Amino acid sequence: MAVRSQELDAARQLLRPEVRLRPWRVLRRVPAPIWLITILFTLLLSSWSVLVPQYHAPDEPHHVDAVMRLAEGKGWPPVGHATVSPETVGSLAAAPVGTRAKPYQLIPGPFSKADATPRADRPEWRELPKPGQPQPDVQQMMQHPPLYYLVGAGLLKALPGAPQDLRFDLVIGLLRLMSVLMVAPLPLVAWACADRLTESRAAGRVAALVPLGIPMLTHVGSSVNNDALLVLTGSLATLAICYVLRGDTSIRTGLWTGAFIGLAMFSKSLGVVFVPLAVAAYLLAWRRGRRAVAGAQALADAQALAAVPGSGARSAAGPAPTRADVPFLLADAATDPTVPARAARFPWLPLLLGSLLALAAGAWWFVVNLVRYHTFQPSTPGFVPGTKLSGWSEFTDVLVNGTILRWWGDFGWFEVNVPELAARIGTATVAVLLAVAVVQARRPDRRVDLLCMLWPTVGLFALMTLQSALHFHKTFYVSGVSGRYLFAGLAALAVVVGAGAASLGRFTRFTPPLVLAAAVTMQALAVHAVFPRWWEGPKGSLRTGLDSMLAWSPWPAVAAEVVFGLLALGLVATVAWAVVFAVRPDPRDPGEPATPAGVPLGDLIAGHAGDPSGYDWFGAGHHASENGTDPAGTQPADSAPTAGALPTAGALPTAGATRTPGATQTPGATPTAGASPTTGTATGTVPPGGAAPPRAPGAHRHRRG
Repeated sequence: MAVRSQELDAARQLLRPEVRLRPWRVLRRVPAPIWLITILFTLLLSSWSVLVPQYHAPDEPHHVDAVMRLAEGKGWPPVGHATVSPETVGSLAAAPVGTRAKPYQLIPGPFSKADATPRADRPEWRELPKPGQPQPDVQQMMQHPPLYYLVGAGLLKALPGAPQDLRFDLVIGLLRLMSVLMVAPLPLVAWACADRLTESRAAGRVAALVPLGIPMLTHVGSSVNNDALLVLTGSLATLAICYVLRGDTSIRTGLWTGAFIGLAMFSKSLGVVFVPLAVAAYLLAWRRGRRAVAGAQALADAQALAAVPGSGARSAAGPAPTRADVPFLLADAATDPTVPARAARFPWLPLLLGSLLALAAGAWWFVVNLVRYHTFQPSTPGFVPGTKLSGWSEFTDVLVNGTILRWWGDFGWFEVNVPELAARIGTATVAVLLAVAVVQARRPDRRVDLLCMLWPTVGLFALMTLQSALHFHKTFYVSGVSGRYLFAGLAALAVVVGAGAASLGRFTRFTPPLVLAAAVTMQALAVHAVFPRWWEGPKGSLRTGLDSMLAWSPWPAVAAEVVFGLLALGLVATVAWAVVFAVRPDPRDPGEPATPAGVPLGDLIAGHAGDPSGYDWFGAGHHASENGTDPAGTQPADSAPTAGALPTAGALPTAGATRTPGATQTPGATPTAGASPTTGTATGTVPPGGAAPPRAPGAHRHRRG
């Protein structure tokens, strides 16, 4: 028993920790480049929060009003029973929205420094209502769940003094920074998802870089908008589902999955798209688990027959089946070759408990909607219906082209956008990478995993299309068509984009710098479009535009300048890393020649050794062992295990088998009855009572720097 315990301890030391979802462990193993990309993205979002004038973001006045309603204790009335507060109407005149003659009428700018009120003289929230101001509109946000607005109200109430005593521009600025913090982890979570599904450095790096290349995301993610919280909770739900797809059917991960999906639904109704994805992930894990257990049992039976002298079963057994990635509860089964029968049962308990937690965390809101309004999400009576169109052909044009343009960048109240050509080139590039990823995935289960990652974007687009088409059918007005509604699925989409980039062979190592260059280009085009429109003007200069932008900002000019400077330094550091990544290939990446190295024990346990369905699952070839051959092919299929080697992935040892400490076995010989191989590594066996050998290079693929 002591020997067995030591062997299991040695195995656990090399077993990859991402088998089960443990958020704190995910954070501990994030490589430095991913932290750099995440910090760069955070600084970019912060810069956009200053670049965009107050209230020049989609529905921002209504979102601010909903937060202040809760902060002032006015509650969350039924749909259609609330109007925008007089304070919010008054804030339109104080913000850079209109002109002095028409302060409540939106103009696209530019806004000058001379028109900006000094910060010390700007009114507090309670001082905003003015006599003769327009009547308030209906408050449309009551149709949404209130989680984002509750978080915003909690932030404002946590500050000293009453929320009404804050300057109006500080209220908007603080809520924008709250959105920044919600969206900022997206590159990190996208990397974690790609790392779990693909185990490729290049795929993870590209997935982390994808959010930087979407200016509309940085625009929406730096404004007051409930989409920010949906992006965060949707990406976390995607991460949990990735672990389920890889076989983590533990109760803990089921609870994490249910909590994230429930919070996503309590952020916005679009979070419902993750419900069928989670159910499908558990069904796939169950199906793969049954197949793995059946294969393991068949292999054990074949080995038992082969151990009987004169049975003739050895040649009949044929090549031993392998498990490249055991898709049931790997955290338990991987450290113990004895696969329990319960692993093949449907994981109804984690699915049930996760569903109950999702219901408690936010899905209950829509149960109430079904009871109260007899619909999943009620529409707001008296709200502006949208834009009137002539027919379905025009609706289709708005749906397709409008979604594409508004996904990449249609800023403000559709005031200015990125060049249409850039949006189309970006869309074509993403589509090509998605297709390459799906086609190049050589194993059906890997291809299914990638198709699952496409579902959130497809499902969100389908929901948006259905809602908008039904509204158009009744009224001939189009509304609710925007690419930002698809951002909740961006983490999953980034995984497939990264997988496509990682499938380009020797060209793979150049994809991170190319994606970074494309992201910088898209952001530069966006800033070039919005800065002259809102700040510089047709006859202004860069210095004039900067002075105007900083004059209207709620923050001191030096604070904004520091953020811009840090953004420039972060960009330089990220470019330097991308260049180093390209000129110094790592043999662990697809398409690079493998270096002579031993087979890590953790890979043998988890079934990844020398199999194209491990991290190198895009057809780059197997890794070479110390003698330059394929680790999986160094032993004939019909031979017995060699000394110090683990059983073939997926195999069960002979029942009741033990081994004499220090004993060896002649290669090619049949194991002695009652013997089992000793746990070992490519560098040698682990002697009983001894310390584990040094880790071989590449043994920890989860620590990719």
